[in-house]
Amino acid sequence: MSVQLETEREVDPGIIVLDTKVPDKVIWPIAGGKGGTGKSTIAANLGVGLSLLGYKVVLVDGDLGGADLHLFFDQIAPPKSLNNFLSREVDKLEDVMLTTPQENLKLICGGNEMVSLANIPFLTKEKLKRHIKKLDADFVLIDLGAGTSYNTLDLFSLSEEGIIVCTPEPHARVDAYGFLKNMVYRKLQRHFSKNIPIKATIDRFARQGGRRTGRMRELVEQLLKQDPMAGREAVDLLATFKPKLILNQVRNKRQVDQVQRFIELVKEYLSTEMEFVGYVRRDTRFLEACERRRPLLIDFPKTSAARDLCDLLMIGLRIDDRLHRFAASHFRKMAEVAKASAKFW
Repeated sequence: MSVQLETEREVDPGIIVLDTKVPDKVIWPIAGGKGGTGKSTIAANLGVGLSLLGYKVVLVDGDLGGADLHLFFDQIAPPKSLNNFLSREVDKLEDVMLTTPQENLKLICGGNEMVSLANIPFLTKEKLKRHIKKLDADFVLIDLGAGTSYNTLDLFSLSEEGIIVCTPEPHARVDAYGFLKNMVYRKLQRHFSKNIPIKATIDRFARQGGRRTGRMRELVEQLLKQDPMAGREAVDLLATFKPKLILNQVRNKRQVDQVQRFIELVKEYLSTEMEFVGYVRRDTRFLEACERRRPLLIDFPKTSAARDLCDLLMIGLRIDDRLHRFAASHFRKMAEVAKASAKFW
C-alpha cells in the first residue's frame, strides 16, 4: 500500500509543494479462533505503529461484551464507549471517540455494561458497520471477540482482507480454521439469503460438513449444477476473500515453518487464499507493558518483538512510511521515534 507523489503545486514563487495521494481508508478487523491468541495486543501495537508512520488511525474495540482494548491506553473506566452509541445516547460513532497520547491515534472503547450487548439486533449491527465505514481515518482496526458468534463474523466481513491472529499450538490452528470455515459459510449464506433453493443447498452442505471430504469446491460444484449463475457468483465470492495471518507468541523457527501447511489446508478445503504476513516472537515484556497499561512499541521499542511488529507493518503488510522518516533502517528509526513518543504517555 503506497502513498504516491502525484503533482507539483506552485503556491509561491520558489516554493514547490508536493501533493500526496492518500490511500483509501483501510479497515482491518482482527480476530482469532480462540481466546488468548493476543489479538488485542497485536491490534493495539499495530495501531500505535501505524500512527508512528504518520497515518490517522482509529482503534475500535469490537469485542462486544468482553471489551479490554482500552486497558492498553490506561483507560480504567472510559467516559464513553460503544454502549452510548448502541443505546442511542449519541447519534454518531465519532461522538464516543477518545484521544490517546498519540496525536493521530483515536480509540473507540467497547462496552461491558449492557447485558444484551453481546447479541445486538441485526439492524443495530448494520448501523454500527455503516458508521465504522464512515470514520475519518486512514486505517480502522477492529479488535473482535473470540469465537464465531454472528457479531464477530459480520464485523469481520467489513473487509475482504481481515487479520487472523493465531498462536503456534495445534488447537489454536484448529480454532483459526474453524473461524475461517464459519466465515466462508456466513458469507455464502448472507449473499444468497434471498435465493431460497441455493441457500438451502448451502445450509444442507454445512450441516453435513460436506458429503465426502468437506471441501468447499464440492459445494461450488453442486451450486454450478443447480444454478450456473449462482455457482459463478459463489466462485467470485470465495476468490475475493483473502484474509491475512499473523503468527503470535512464536518460540522457534520450526513453528513458523509449519504455517505454510496450514495455509495450504485452508486453500484446499475452504477455497480461500490466505496470506501469511509475519510473526511476533514470545516476549515476557509484552506482559510487563500490559501491566503498565501501555503498548509494547511504546514501553520496549528496541526488543525483538518490537522489531517483529515493525517488520509486520513495513514488510508483511507493506505499509509505506508516510512521513518518510525511517528509510531502510526502519526498525532503528521507528524505535527512536517510539522512545520519543513515550514521554507523552
